[in-house]
Amino acid sequence: MGTSSIRLLISVFAVVLWVAVTMGLALLQVAEGTSLDQLVSQQIVWGPPAAAALLLVIMWAMKWKDVGFNAVRPVSSWRLIWFPMLFVSGFFAAAVFLHAPVPKAILLTVTINTMFVGFSEELAFRGVLWGAARKALPFWGAFFLVTFLFGIVHVLNALLTGQFAAAGVQAFNAMLSGSAFLALRIRTHALLPVMIVHWLWDLSVFILLSGRSGPAEPAAAPLEQFLGALIIVGPMALYGFYLIRNAQVREGWQDDRTTSPDFLTPQKGE
Repeated sequence: MGTSSIRLLISVFAVVLWVAVTMGLALLQVAEGTSLDQLVSQQIVWGPPAAAALLLVIMWAMKWKDVGFNAVRPVSSWRLIWFPMLFVSGFFAAAVFLHAPVPKAILLTVTINTMFVGFSEELAFRGVLWGAARKALPFWGAFFLVTFLFGIVHVLNALLTGQFAAAGVQAFNAMLSGSAFLALRIRTHALLPVMIVHWLWDLSVFILLSGRSGPAEPAAAPLEQFLGALIIVGPMALYGFYLIRNAQVREGWQDDRTTSPDFLTPQKGE
């Protein structure tokens, strides 16, 4: 077994430990049947930062320095976040115009929790796991492995909420958005833009949910939830695949020091 394959196995094990810490601490903090919007709005959730700290220790011990903690290259690739930011702006606008103002204490709590989640999940999947998978597997194999695993861990939310159908939809949502997050990671050669987008995406969604008043609406049927996810988050996945459509972009995927082609400049083969 080669060095890259061994690193991939260690990285998968590290992510398993990350999942155990994230979910274990969450289960200790809240009772079964707690919804995700209640979880992130009522208290600081310690699972994500604790799990991220564990990964940072593992990275230090294993001397992994290629997980994405570097400058965005080229700097102009920051503009690639424009499309997900359209969705984020729309979610915030809906929260402002459709619901009552969110209390400041809840707003602060949700902001902190979603920031922790954005940092922790990106470090685990687009950092540690991608850093190993891209060295051990062909491009598409690594891409779909990371995207699939990122989605499938969201099924474990059912351990908290008790809603297995909804957790399945959340996993599907995560695969769609995760493909866009990974494409941004590849194009920017850095974790910071993806962490910011992930944080603001989650923040806008949970602010929208936290602003609802009155009795809770009955949950939609699983098929309706699935179609809703496809309509809302599907364009994010399409945008992600658009970002990595070009062979020249994919040629530099294994090295964060490689400069990506300019986003607006036509590339050979297009």
